[in-house]
This record gives sequence, C-alpha cells and structure tokens, in this order.
Amino acid sequence: MKINLINTAQWQAFVASPELLIDRIEREVFIVRNFMDEKRVDDFKHFCIGLSRETPASWHPCLDGCPDYHRIHHQYPQAFVRSTQHGYYFHPWNDNFATFAEFPGFEEIFELKARAAGSSFAAYRSNVPSAGPIARIVCHQYPPGGGGQEEHIDPVSPFAKVQTIIQASTPGEDYRKGGLYINDPEYGIVNIDPLTKKGDLILASPGVKHGVASIDDDEALQWETDRGRWIIMPIIIHSDHVKDISVKPSRTQTS
Repeated sequence: MKINLINTAQWQAFVASPELLIDRIEREVFIVRNFMDEKRVDDFKHFCIGLSRETPASWHPCLDGCPDYHRIHHQYPQAFVRSTQHGYYFHPWNDNFATFAEFPGFEEIFELKARAAGSSFAAYRSNVPSAGPIARIVCHQYPPGGGGQEEHIDPVSPFAKVQTIIQASTPGEDYRKGGLYINDPEYGIVNIDPLTKKGDLILASPGVKHGVASIDDDEALQWETDRGRWIIMPIIIHSDHVKDISVKPSRTQTS
C-alpha cells in the first residue's frame, strides 16, 4: 500500500476532479498536510466537550427532527462494529451545522463526496432523513485506557467512495500508542496515525479492512479526560429510513 503526503493544492485538484482520487483510493492512502488550522480543530473539540458537559449522553435514530447529540459507545454487543469511544453527531437541520459550515474545509469535503456521486453538495445540503441521503458531521474521541474500534469495512456507495478523516489530536502527545490502521492484503497492518499531525486530512477507501487499535491500553479507561484520539468526519449517509443492512459497516473478524 502506498501512502502519499500531499498539500492543499493537490487536494483542491481532487475536489475539482474526484475521479483522480477515486481511481487510486483502493490501492493508496493520501494524507493532506495542514488541511485545517489547529486552532479551528481545537475550537471544534471544545464545542463537543462543552456539549457533553451541558447535556446528558443519549441516542436518537436518524429520522426527521433528530437533534444533535452525543453518546458513549462501550462495546455495545448489538453494534454492527463494536467500539469504545465518545461520539458527537451534528445535522444540517439544526443550528450548530450552520456554524460548523463556516469552518474551512468541511464544505470541500462534502463537495468532493457529492461530485464523486455525479452530483453536487447542493443536492444533499438541505435533505432531511425522509428525503434521502443526509449530511452529518461526526466527531469521535477514543479515550486513553482502551478506546478503539474493531476491524471492519465500511459500505461503499456513490456518495461514500472515500473516507475523509480529520486528525484532531497530536499522536505522541495526546496519546502514546494505538490509533488508525489498515490491514493491507499484501503488507499486513499499516499504522496510519504516526504519519499524521493535528489538522491533517486522511483519505482512504471505506472498503479496505481498517480499525482503531486500543489507545494507551496500559492505562485505566478514562471517560472524563480530554486526552486520547480525536477525529472529525464530515460524511454523507443513508438515514435510518433505510433498513437495508448492506449500507451498514461490517466487522471483518468474528468474536
């Protein structure tokens, strides 16, 4: 597997012509250096931390009127893919999304995904769940002491041909070990996080085997800390109006 470090000008070329990226994404990973300013990344994280301190954790199906919310995932046995993480979920029909849309980069990611589907982000921007695929901004914190996600593959769809993951932590400082890996059929486990820094954008295929190795698993699990591995993911997804399980992620190992 080839890993490419690229600059924002090269990223802009992918946004303009997504086929340049899609033709290579099954065999290569791209890391866009300095995609988002570190202060902006921290602003987003601080908003999430504030939300978790002001409102209780909850879960809501992705149906019309779904609020923005946060929830704790802790090896839920019925999950399609088990994980230990604190997740935050933001939607375009709620007020927070308009603020986040002003962050440099989010709009470009959504546009790339939409153009790869032969459309434009305008076709998805105002969708509610009953109308079709929706935009969502997701943030995950994998806490020290065992935060992680089991190995899996994500569904590939016209609007989800590429994973877009903004690194929102500093590997080696916010966490010492663990993080994103790809299980490549030729090279085996390829650790991605050590090649990144806060504000970088990771581009990879959703259809390759990947997971998040346990974060600092020699420590006690720490839900209350702001440390650990944070990521931000602007995505376009099917809502919970769609019952077809083929649009859900699937684990690659049984346990």
